[in-house]
Amino acid sequence: MPDGKDVVVAKGDGDGTELERQLTPVRSDGRRPTKGHLERGWVKHRLIRDLAIGEKTGQALGDQYGVSRTSISNFKRKYGMEIEDVRNNLADEYAGTWVAQKMNRIAEYQQAAEKMAAGTSPRNQEVLVSILKAVAEELGQLPARTQVQVNTQQVTYQVVGIDPSELT
Repeated sequence: MPDGKDVVVAKGDGDGTELERQLTPVRSDGRRPTKGHLERGWVKHRLIRDLAIGEKTGQALGDQYGVSRTSISNFKRKYGMEIEDVRNNLADEYAGTWVAQKMNRIAEYQQAAEKMAAGTSPRNQEVLVSILKAVAEELGQLPARTQVQVNTQQVTYQVVGIDPSELT
């Protein structure tokens, strides 16, 4: 594939399996993937979903992803909990992604907050306050940031058919 794309898009034939074929992870130069290839965000997510669906053998997935069957087995063992989560929630396209879970996001915020709290610069404190506000919003302790526009335009009403001087 000389165009350097990491995704091969196959033409659909209307049989409903186009989505399955849309993402075929391969290297752009045709060589076998290097170490860590299966850890790339979308490749990892796609392989977890493929393993959860369970329609393909380890050998078939190894061929599809350009890795050995042993690599697929190791991946399956390492990400067993995520695979099970996706298997239990196949309709949820975000199942198995850590960032889609509130608890995981808050844990990442906590780690960043601890790192910022250790610093002494004003920028660290500024970032820490921002993180704390974001967590409070996640937990529903602060209302989400909304923008309100107030129109201060003056409105004048005119009643047709009545002379205002007669109203007094």
